[in-house]
Amino acid sequence: MTPDIVTSSSVDLVLFTVVDTQNLSDSLWDDSLLSLGNYAERPRSGYALFVVTVPANEKVYPQLKGRRVLPGGHLYQHETLLKSSRRIVEEQLGLILRKRLWEVKTFDAIDRDPNGRVISFAYWAMVEFNMLRKYLGGREQVGLELVNSIPYMEKFEQDMGPLEGFDGVCRFGNRSMPSPSSFRGHVKTLSKDLPEGQILGLDHDEMVFFAWRKLRHAFDGRVDPFRYLGNNPLGGEFRLSELHDFTEVCRGERIQKDLFRRQMMSDDAFLLQTGKTDKSRAGKPAMLYSPLAMEADKDEID
Repeated sequence: MTPDIVTSSSVDLVLFTVVDTQNLSDSLWDDSLLSLGNYAERPRSGYALFVVTVPANEKVYPQLKGRRVLPGGHLYQHETLLKSSRRIVEEQLGLILRKRLWEVKTFDAIDRDPNGRVISFAYWAMVEFNMLRKYLGGREQVGLELVNSIPYMEKFEQDMGPLEGFDGVCRFGNRSMPSPSSFRGHVKTLSKDLPEGQILGLDHDEMVFFAWRKLRHAFDGRVDPFRYLGNNPLGGEFRLSELHDFTEVCRGERIQKDLFRRQMMSDDAFLLQTGKTDKSRAGKPAMLYSPLAMEADKDEID
């Protein structure tokens, strides 16, 4: 074997989850499991988008002491990339994921790993919080890093300008809209160039950013996000206002409420009216909805 042949590869996982922040404190037994960073205040209400993280292996990466990274591991010779992804999720988080893992992209910068030439194949998925919550903490110190929330977008708008000037924003990066008077296209800004700076170790901020850009496609036009994601991240029946919050934090942009309601009430919408109402809040009881029945996808494991 010649020294020019590259043999090192890894698989890294971007696992998103959303949670109603009013119930978040009751769901976490250790505040250290939740990281909001320096730039974002603790979400007060509505839904927030998080990504799953674990501590960096200090034996492998002593320079990353105290830093957090995405779950990841080596690709075994007998495995496909998808099988390797699911094995890593099960070994490190305890979760068994059999469907809805998508490729983010290949990360192959020559200097991306301080220990030598390593090519990473990144995959992403959306995991229901109720399924994930029991695996937080533990031996692997599984935690959550904030990706986006309504308070974050409000603070971003105060510091960086109106959200209408951006094609989506989150803590891990954004894309500014092209100027009508300019020939330039969208301009990408990653976390390292935002006020808060880099969030995770290695190039994992970039992985989260590109995975988030793919997640946004679940909310394009009349796409059914529940069918696209393969599950109901809201965990059960929901108000339209909750679906609106969920859509805003995943897309990282404002969505006019009346327009959103009209779209959701159209004949070709993907919602089922349950006939139930939610009376838990002040004011008029709100109708509850659920996703239309999703077709059972075949197991993707060969």
